[in-house]
Amino acid sequence: MPLTIEPDPKSGIYQIRGTVTVWRSGEPHSVEVRRSARTRDKNEADGIRIGIERKIREQNGSGREPAISFSEAARLYELKGGEARFLAKPVAHLGRLRIDDIGQAEIDDAALRAYPTAATATRRRQFYAPVLAVLRSNGQNPFVKRPEDSAKRTYFFLPKQANAMVETVMRGRWPNPWTPALVTFQFGQGVRVSEALAIDGRNDVSLDHRYAILRDPKNGLQRTVTLIPRVVAALSAIPNIGSPGPLFLRYDGRPYAQRENSGNPLRFWGAACKRLEMDERLFTPHTARHSWATWFHAQTHDVVRLKDEGGWQSNEWQRYVKLGTPELGQDAWKLGWRFKNEPGRDSADFLRERG
Repeated sequence: MPLTIEPDPKSGIYQIRGTVTVWRSGEPHSVEVRRSARTRDKNEADGIRIGIERKIREQNGSGREPAISFSEAARLYELKGGEARFLAKPVAHLGRLRIDDIGQAEIDDAALRAYPTAATATRRRQFYAPVLAVLRSNGQNPFVKRPEDSAKRTYFFLPKQANAMVETVMRGRWPNPWTPALVTFQFGQGVRVSEALAIDGRNDVSLDHRYAILRDPKNGLQRTVTLIPRVVAALSAIPNIGSPGPLFLRYDGRPYAQRENSGNPLRFWGAACKRLEMDERLFTPHTARHSWATWFHAQTHDVVRLKDEGGWQSNEWQRYVKLGTPELGQDAWKLGWRFKNEPGRDSADFLRERG
């Protein structure tokens, strides 16, 4: 059918729908159009409709094919190795639009429909970021302003609170060697929970050489962390160290289930927080990573090692530099969280050894 304009029942913005017939090699082809006119003025919308028809016919005459749909662009993005984790909702709400028709208005509208009650940070991370990644991967780079992110508040455990967490977990309902070791590992190495649970007990860790390899981290860049003495001692109590399979297991010796977007898989953590009268919504397992970074910098003042060990490619690490006081670093040292290099070794030596 020819192109028509109809106002959206809710917003009043005119939508352009229909098909334009073009001829290629003597054969008729229909080009589907579904886009917003971005205006509530009927005459202006009709002018945009006419311009779209003209553009399509000019593209056909010049031999350039119309742009692909967002759905197809997302498929190609995945084939190139792009992350598919949050693509389902963008494809559901933008999939039929051509990628050269997607701009600020389309993304804003679709993001609100996809996440009507979500926090601004969630829409930024789970909608705007994947949409723009798909577009840029397919040669489109529209100027899109993302929603303002809310101010980030960083919480961290004090060293004595971390020790209390380890001790509380050790006295838990189902005593086992893995849970206390995992908590110690989180505070002592600052890795993400998903990174810790992916460590293989045979191929990814060596207590003799004091390292653990994180092969599939969030940013996709494999890295190695240097195990501090307290973590080495905790891991030595794990019976499956040196055996293939996940290093950290549940209290019953089974692997943790890896489910997409399942939230915190460490159920014991919340129970321990309650026993310590700490808010489990603020002091999550990821807060152990914040704590490690805060203590680490307070103790070492070494941002090179902080970025390398923490696996940061962005400036996120800078938040932790401002938090720790010298006294906090000293308290961490006294309570067994010791991150300083041996005397005479600096960051250059550290990185050379890594290479």
